[in-house]
Formats: sequence, structure tokens, C-alpha cells
Amino acid sequence: MRALLKLLIIPFFFIGLDIYFRSSLLPLYSRYQLFFYLISMLVSIGYFVLIVSLLRSISHKKWAYYLIIVVFLIPWFVSFIASFSFYSMNGIFPNYYTFLYFKTEPKSAFMIIRDAGGWKELLMVLMGILVLIFLLHRFIKSHVLLVKKQLLLWGFIIHAVLFQSLVFFQGKYDQCATVDVNFAACIQRHATTWDDFESFNGTGLSLRHKPKLRPLKTKKKFNVVVVIFESLRKRSLQIYGHKHATTPNLMAFSKQYGDGFYQFQQPASVSSTTMLAVPAILTGINPCQDSSVLYHQPLIWELGQMLNYKTFFISSHTLEWYRFDRFFSKENLDVWWNQDNSGHPYYNDLGHNDGLTITKVNQTINAFSKEPFFGVFQLNTTHFPYESPEKYKKWSGTFSNNYDNAVYYQDVLIGRFLANLKQQKLLENTVVIFASDHGESMLEHHTMGHVENYYSEAISIPMFAYIPPSLLSKEEAAALRYNCGQLTSNIDIAPTLVDLLDLNNNKDLMPFLSHYMGFSLLKPIPNDRKVISLNNNQIASFNTGLSVASKDWHYLFRTNIVPNKEEFYFWKKDIGELINRNKQLKKKQRQEILQFIQNFKVCEKYLKNFQ
Repeated sequence: MRALLKLLIIPFFFIGLDIYFRSSLLPLYSRYQLFFYLISMLVSIGYFVLIVSLLRSISHKKWAYYLIIVVFLIPWFVSFIASFSFYSMNGIFPNYYTFLYFKTEPKSAFMIIRDAGGWKELLMVLMGILVLIFLLHRFIKSHVLLVKKQLLLWGFIIHAVLFQSLVFFQGKYDQCATVDVNFAACIQRHATTWDDFESFNGTGLSLRHKPKLRPLKTKKKFNVVVVIFESLRKRSLQIYGHKHATTPNLMAFSKQYGDGFYQFQQPASVSSTTMLAVPAILTGINPCQDSSVLYHQPLIWELGQMLNYKTFFISSHTLEWYRFDRFFSKENLDVWWNQDNSGHPYYNDLGHNDGLTITKVNQTINAFSKEPFFGVFQLNTTHFPYESPEKYKKWSGTFSNNYDNAVYYQDVLIGRFLANLKQQKLLENTVVIFASDHGESMLEHHTMGHVENYYSEAISIPMFAYIPPSLLSKEEAAALRYNCGQLTSNIDIAPTLVDLLDLNNNKDLMPFLSHYMGFSLLKPIPNDRKVISLNNNQIASFNTGLSVASKDWHYLFRTNIVPNKEEFYFWKKDIGELINRNKQLKKKQRQEILQFIQNFKVCEKYLKNFQ
């Protein structure tokens, strides 16, 4: 009996840690979820006991002994360490969709792991595992009793049946198993349904069908540049009131060119994943719409091609990520430059240094300066792990300070871009629209990054525009100023450009304009406007839930936690979304949300929450 109790010390210790990490969630579990959790405890403890007993029985066979340690015991320890680390940064344990990311984007996933911790942290984890194995080895030799082979065999059979039962129900009770069982169940679910390239469905972008848009004989005399920031959150910009001087160049530009500078105070992204947000910016299509609409919609640079502009797309990103290369495979621009064909090394995850991108942007603009151009460039500096050159590191000590350094470095680069426009005397006839794909969490709401939530830090983005006054009528300028105080979105860019380029009545474009859920910023936006944010549709499979934002309130239904959670914030007053007012969600507001989302098939699964 004493030997058995000693044997149970290690699994009980890890189970205790598991209970500690989910202590705030357990009181919310239903009786079925609690039953699932208790069975997973038995499976977790049983696994350890069986593996250790097996090791004792074959301890005389060194090769088999150490093989089992490496293949079965070390991964057991790693599953706990990895899951608790993931929870501390994301507020959830790894789930099916976490492993889906490793499955479909292994290079990016492993780079994130590499950047999340240095060699010191990795060495400490390895040392810890080795120490545990050494102590366990001594314990097995001294205290673990030999078990009859027949009994051991029956133990493995019973354990396998229990584990497979949990795997069968894991989709329904996601997050309710002990982390090691959850970890193993997710791996098995993926291993038994591994997608090949052709069956890649719901987890990446696909091929576009380029619309036939005939070139026009007329030419515009002004240029257009759209700047897409990566993971840039509004609240970390000095220009939006942040305490750190992260955007001195944008601040100076907004003051010097205030008559043509428009800063939108409440922009919301339609997704907190780049895979959906960037196509939304380029097409004006919200992820809640059917994917067939997205794949047939013109990209904004095709508007420029209709008007015989020189066109360019310059990006710091790799386009192999989430199959952007497939999405863009039919594009034919004058300049097409990104991490994959630039020849530059990786920097800041799967991109390259934005300094190189700005140099390429300026060279391209200078080459096109004699004729109208329409270009898009995409930056990467504010993507995790927020790398910036040493000379631009003004703050230190925390994740958010590292992020602020990245924002500052990016602002320096934007300053170079704007200075080049001024030097080339192009500011008088160049429209520049800036927007982020989504925001970023800095451990607010116990999360790090952006994909796993729709809180304000993840969807509240910066968006501003510089439009030379000579290009606007008085009514358009007034509408822009008015809209600076309205709820805007990054899907408003496409309809705004259609309006700005006078293409509203073009016969080729007319069938596509009705697909816009966004609004032209050159016309007043309605007060009752709402924006849906989604990370889960026919293209992306992140189990994040639903977000609906109005000018005054923000509704969230979170599906990546157990039990699922309904949240409601008055986000204009509660900027940090600290007080969940879901009990104050009135019947009228609930009905508004219901009427809005029931128009979209992808939102049907959330309708039951409004019954």
C-alpha cells in the first residue's frame, strides 16, 4: 500500500496543478463536464501508473526501457508544461484548433514557440525533465513493485477503452479533460483525420476567381497608397492617447497636414486573424459573408488597374502563410514583392525587416512618380515577437514595452515613407489610407496575441487617412470629419476607394458593389451601424465565437472556453472591457443582435443563444 501511495505522488502532483489552473472554471462546469473531468483524471493517473509499471518489468532491457521513457513518459511531462504555459498566455488550454495551427502552419507555429522563449528557458525545461527522469528512474528501481504481465495487459486494455471514450466525446467537452489527456486526444483526432493538400478545407485561403473588369480610357491624376499594419492595436499609439511616445512622426504629420488628415476614433476589425482580416481589407468583404463572395470580389488594386494606374503590392510577410500565395496566384501587378521573392532572411517570425520594405516602397514610388500609381504595402514589425533594432528600443522590462518599441520603430519607418512623398512633391496628389488588420492582447483578459479573443484590444484598431483637400468636395470632407467619431471598420476602405475613384456607376463593378457590408467614409455612416468580427467560417477554423459591436456596446459569445460565455460591455465608457454587463443586456439589444446576425449562414450556430 505504501508503495502504491508513493507511486501516486507524481501524478497526484500534476493533477493538483491542473485543478489549480482551472479552479475558477470548475464551479461553472455542468455535472456532465465534471464527470468527464473526473474520468480524465483516472485516465491520466492510470497512464502514469501503467507506464511506470511497464518500465519496472523491462528494466533489464536497457534499449526498451529508455525508448519507452523517450516515447511515452517525456511527452507526458511535456504535455503538462506546454499546456500550463499556453494557458498562462492565452487564458485557455491547447485545443483542437491549436493543434490545427501546428498541422497546417508548422513553420510559423515553431517560430512562435522559438520566439516565445529563448535558449535559456528551453534549457531549463530540458534540465527539469532530465532531473525528473533521473529521480523517477531511482524511484522505479527502489519502490515500484513488479506487476504480473497479464494484469498489466488488462490494465492497458481498460485504459485504452476509457481513453478512446474520452476522445469520442472530446469535441463536445473540449477543455474539460486534464491537460495531458486533452493534449493526447487532440493529437489523436488530428492523426486520424490528417488532411492532404487538396482536401485542405476551412483552414486556409483558396484560389480567387478574378472578375473581368475592362480598363477605362480615363485616368485619374492622383495616387493611392494603402498601408496595412500587422497586429497593431489602437491603445498602444501615442496618437490615440498612449502614455509612451510611440508615434511622434504620425503626430507631427497629423498636425502639419491637419486639413487633410482624418483620424478615426472607433475603428473595429472584422476579424482578429490576418488570414481573414487582410482579404477583408483588400475586398471589403466581411468574414461572416459566404466565402464564394470573397473569392469573386475585386481586390482594391484592380480598381487602380481599371484606371490604368501603375500598381504594386509590397509586403514584409511570407505569402506561403495560410495560403496567401494561392489566394494571390492570379495577380498581375507592375511590382510584386514580398518575403518569399525578396531574398532577405526571416526577421520577426515569418517576415523580414520592415526597413527593407520601406526602402522598396520608396524606390517603387520614385520610379512611378511621373504617372499615377496605386499601391498596397504591408508591414510586420508589430507582429510577435515584436523585434526592433537596438537603437529604437526606448522601453524595457515587459511584453508591452517590447511591443511599444516595435510601434515606435514602425512609426520611424512610416516617417521615412511620408518624408519621401514630400521630397518627391507627391503629397499634393497622393491619398494614403492606414489601417491595421487586427489588434493585439498584452495579457489583458489573461490572453496574449490576438486569435483567441475579440476583446477591444484585439479588434480595436488604428485607422486614419490623408486625403489632399483639393480632391474632396465640401460634403465629402464634412462626411469624413463626421465619420471620425462614428463606428468605422477596415472593410470601409474598399467602398471608400470606389467612391473616391468615381467608379460607383461602372457597369462592370455594379454587381460587386452590392456585396459591401462596409460604408464609404465619404458619406455619413449611420448611427446604428454594427460590425461582426469572426475568426471561424468556411476559411478559418478558430473556435473563438462571435463578436458584434455597435457604437456604444460590444457583445461577445466565447466558444473556446468551457462553459461557453456570453459577455456584454459598454466599450465607450469601459475601454478596457473590465466589467461584464451581460446581465444588463436588454431584450431590445438582444433582438437587434439576433436580427443582424441571422442574415448570415455562418452565424446560424449562434442563434440558439438568443432564443
